[in-house]
Amino acid sequence: MLHAFLTYINSQSLFEPTDKVLLAVSGGKDSVVLFDLFLEAKFNFAVAHCNFRLRGEDSDKDASFVKQLCKQKNVPYYTVAFDTRAFAKTNKLSIEMAARQLRYEWFEQIRLQTGSQYIATAHHLNDSIETILLNLTKGTGIAGLRGIQAKKQCLIRPLLFASRADIEQYVSGKDLKWREDSSNASNDYQRNLLRNEVVPLLKQINPNLEQTFARNIERLQALEGIFLGSLNAFRKAIISIQGASTLLNISAIQTQQSAAYLLEELLKEFGFNYFQSKEIYLALGKPSGKTFYSDTHTLVKDRKYLIINPKENKDFEEVLIEEDTPIINYHGRHLKISKATIEDWRAYLASDKSPDELWVDADKLTFPLSIRPWQEGDRFIPLGMKGQKKVSDFLVDKKVSLPQKKTTLVLTSGSQIVWLVGHRPDDRFKITPATQSFLKIEIG
Repeated sequence: MLHAFLTYINSQSLFEPTDKVLLAVSGGKDSVVLFDLFLEAKFNFAVAHCNFRLRGEDSDKDASFVKQLCKQKNVPYYTVAFDTRAFAKTNKLSIEMAARQLRYEWFEQIRLQTGSQYIATAHHLNDSIETILLNLTKGTGIAGLRGIQAKKQCLIRPLLFASRADIEQYVSGKDLKWREDSSNASNDYQRNLLRNEVVPLLKQINPNLEQTFARNIERLQALEGIFLGSLNAFRKAIISIQGASTLLNISAIQTQQSAAYLLEELLKEFGFNYFQSKEIYLALGKPSGKTFYSDTHTLVKDRKYLIINPKENKDFEEVLIEEDTPIINYHGRHLKISKATIEDWRAYLASDKSPDELWVDADKLTFPLSIRPWQEGDRFIPLGMKGQKKVSDFLVDKKVSLPQKKTTLVLTSGSQIVWLVGHRPDDRFKITPATQSFLKIEIG
């Protein structure tokens, strides 16, 4: 299996042998196999374990097991405990969604803290099959048919080549110890119901279900690539930008083949669901003025265009950022803060610059930082200038539209603005030849 594992990593270009990887290890069979394969391959890795406190003493025993496993193999180990039920209740999420959000946000924090390039999870082929079946049952576009992606930004799944049977055979052959999650036997969770009841029935029809699905997934991923090319061409043909407004040309939409589905996929980017997209498509030939609302945007059907604007955010508050908090979620935007070296800074200077990336002299900052909307009376010294300027005047000079002004943020250190986010850094915090400590701040 080690050979297949290394072949898969190479074929999917998951990571380089010199990269550091953060493994998500629950203590279950799949993650223990992933841990063992990383050991056998002599990769550079650390382990992260989440205790969701959902199974009482068993959850604590899982954490102890993973800690002991890492200690025996001399692998760096990080752990956290969550009150998952309270978080789910507060944020009106299912337990599954709450646990997912908690773990991936924490994994990213630890990835940055440890200087790891990637986070690896132990999802395997059967997990991908279950994902496809679940998506089909609930309704999905083409993206929901390709299963779990092997690589998505910093997240990798090196075990997707292996079936559950392959993993069990590996565990048995190496006599590996692992922890059984008793909740896997319960059909209270939708995925478990598919795993325990539906997939065994499908295997009665096709005993080689995993191999068949592996081939289907390969085909569907290729088809998705073709579809995304068509969607991109559709986007270019119908979209124009005016300030903060996105304009969709109605006559151009109506001439496109498969316009209804392409429009549905495009409108997902603005938070509109399937049923709203159908209503919007049917409204194309009707009188102007009808308005549609998603959680993040409004869409108005005008005479020639569908006009989309972001909703005004009136309730944004100031959020403090501690020095040991490398990533925060601020109303759907992620702010990442990471330490860097002078070599990183030199590489940045030679690269294409992004308005969503800021480099500052860390020694000039006073924590906690804060992020908030700009306010009337805010002043800063735009990079390259000597005197202060009102933020309001700067935005007017830059011809920033009214909707964009209302969502513009500032990052502050004490009473001073460090960054008019996405527009201009403050000159007082810039990197100079005397800088000893470098900090990179990104927002996305």
